[in-house]
Amino acid sequence: MMKDFFSLDSKLYKYCNFLSEVLILTILWTICSLPVITVGAATTGMYYVFTRLLSGREGYVSRDFLKSFKQNFVQATFLTILLIFAAWIIYINIANLKTDSFFWPVQFVLCYELIITLIYIFPVLSRFEMKTFQLIRTCIFMANRHLFTSFTCLVLFVAFVAICMYQPFLIVVAAGFYAWLTSLMFMKLFRKYLPNMDGDIEHTNAELGEMEEAAKAAEAAKNAETDDHTAQ
Repeated sequence: MMKDFFSLDSKLYKYCNFLSEVLILTILWTICSLPVITVGAATTGMYYVFTRLLSGREGYVSRDFLKSFKQNFVQATFLTILLIFAAWIIYINIANLKTDSFFWPVQFVLCYELIITLIYIFPVLSRFEMKTFQLIRTCIFMANRHLFTSFTCLVLFVAFVAICMYQPFLIVVAAGFYAWLTSLMFMKLFRKYLPNMDGDIEHTNAELGEMEEAAKAAEAAKNAETDDHTAQ
């Protein structure tokens, strides 16, 4: 019985293996994020590994992380700089605009859109090849269409930050656990648009443009059905 308890198929082994993967990924993510502007590429690499694991695809954690980090480095770094610049502009506007100005509350709407888009942009980039502005447009669409997922990811992020403030030693695994939990939600969404999401990454890349069209078609069909019921 003890032999089965410590076997490679035991729950204990799988649990310990999962913890080690989370720890390794968090360490790699921390090191690769040190220049700050590379945090996007590091986050993309982390999501790439976790979404592959959720697809049942075997691999080496560190090798797969570095593969995605290098492959998406330029685009992810550009997106990071672009998002930081957008956040800085919004901050400057909020700090300098008068509260009775029409544009002052608009900044909070833009801030909200920026945050929920940020939640999606690197997970989507980790699994799909897409031009930068097409990626941004798709993430804005998904973030606003799936508000429950967006809100849940935001709450989880705030919760992990709060926990780490009270228990700093948890920082060594916090990023990994957050990425794992949100990967579960993102993969569920991805499979709605691409049922063969668990297939080969090169195959799904070719279908990326279908994500937004499929979502719009589903929304249009739903609206048409609602109109039919209303007419009846």
